[in-house]
Amino acid sequence: MTVAQPKGYNVVKNTASLQQAIGASNAGKQTIQSDFVQVKNMALLEEKIKSKGKFYYKKEDKVRIEYTSPFSYLMVMNGNQLMVKDEQKTSKINTKNSKMMQSVNRIMIDCMRGTVFQNTDFKVTAYESGNGYLLSMLPATDAMKKMFKQIDVYMDKKTMDVSRLTMTELGGDYTDMNFTNTKHNTPLDEMLFRIK
Repeated sequence: MTVAQPKGYNVVKNTASLQQAIGASNAGKQTIQSDFVQVKNMALLEEKIKSKGKFYYKKEDKVRIEYTSPFSYLMVMNGNQLMVKDEQKTSKINTKNSKMMQSVNRIMIDCMRGTVFQNTDFKVTAYESGNGYLLSMLPATDAMKKMFKQIDVYMDKKTMDVSRLTMTELGGDYTDMNFTNTKHNTPLDEMLFRIK
């Protein structure tokens, strides 16, 4: 299966130099934090589900996604541990025992580290426009093919930050996350990533 070339983008011929540029840019980023707006489009619902929150990343493998409105929801990834907390309960998962959670965890970390091209779960095609890159990821393993039709990672050309992430599920439902107010190397308290 091939993806139609996105409007306004051209295929990146030399992905090796793009990988180097992403790697070099991310090597200097110890922490990343940003605000995000997420829109979930579901075929069964006419209304789109919109939520907002804060995103935190700390090298090497710590991610915190904190939804603040319209409801409170928290997801923390720290190494092989994952914690999900909603208004009712907290669940802790060891991702070593869950291939699916490992893969989702890896996608997030790869996007922050710039190691998307090394992820064998996906076949990656890179595109560029005047001010951005688009890494289009098609599932390459059966486990990922059951979860996603495609994942699109949009990056700002100047900063190499992820500005948008679109995850399309098999049925056509998709989740769109837009990241803004991104800051690098701000000291982040370890408590943000504590799994308790």
